[in-house]
Amino acid sequence: MDLTWLGTAGFIVKSKEGEIIFDPFLSRGKGEPSPFTTKSFENSQALFVGHGHFDHTYDIPEISKGTDFKIFAPGLTGSILKLRGVPSSRLVHTTTKEVLFKSFKMRAFHSSHVKFDFPLVLETVKRCGIKGCMQMCGLGLGYPKGLVQTYLFEAEGKKILYMSSAGASKSELLEYQKLEVDYFLAPLQGHSSIQEIAAKQTAIIKPKVVIPHHHDDFFPPLSQNISVEVFSEKLKDHGFHGKILEIPLFKNSQI
Repeated sequence: MDLTWLGTAGFIVKSKEGEIIFDPFLSRGKGEPSPFTTKSFENSQALFVGHGHFDHTYDIPEISKGTDFKIFAPGLTGSILKLRGVPSSRLVHTTTKEVLFKSFKMRAFHSSHVKFDFPLVLETVKRCGIKGCMQMCGLGLGYPKGLVQTYLFEAEGKKILYMSSAGASKSELLEYQKLEVDYFLAPLQGHSSIQEIAAKQTAIIKPKVVIPHHHDDFFPPLSQNISVEVFSEKLKDHGFHGKILEIPLFKNSQI
């Protein structure tokens, strides 16, 4: 199975079962330009959205123009995508009650977004300034979070858990633990102690391998790089005995 990190929370998964996408974000502002284009997804069979923030959904309407795959999005996010030009015939309202995409045995779980803490907000305001804060507010209003969903899928005999934001409750994490996950795609963004939060979650879920994502400086000055090394140390502190796989930005890995 081939896993490509698109940057932010975006991935392309290629396996014997087919090709699927998660939260592609290509318009990176002043961040490192993405080498991917809308044509990068021509062979994909489905796109899955974790939640509605701009860095998860902004490019989906443009990507949809040159493709014909279904777009699975929760609640309000699907409605916003429709308003932004995605045909209703392409949109599928994700539900937690059934298998969403049979070839990958895709399932969705209700989750939550990590809560932005005051130190992070203050630091972000200092970086962005007044103009940047106005832009940030506009993006927040135009791309509301909506429902947050985590996805579990199977490919080539492996179970992969994809989380778009690290706001899962303890009970939710314990449910994921029961799934006996092989790979956990763990987001590192949204809190000044995000490495600690993600390490605790990983230790509870107990995957064989954790793959960090969303730690790149995807939209400066709003964003910043998050240290994977610190995350790795926190994993040790919490007694995690699995492996950590860091996929370089815009690169792929065989898993």
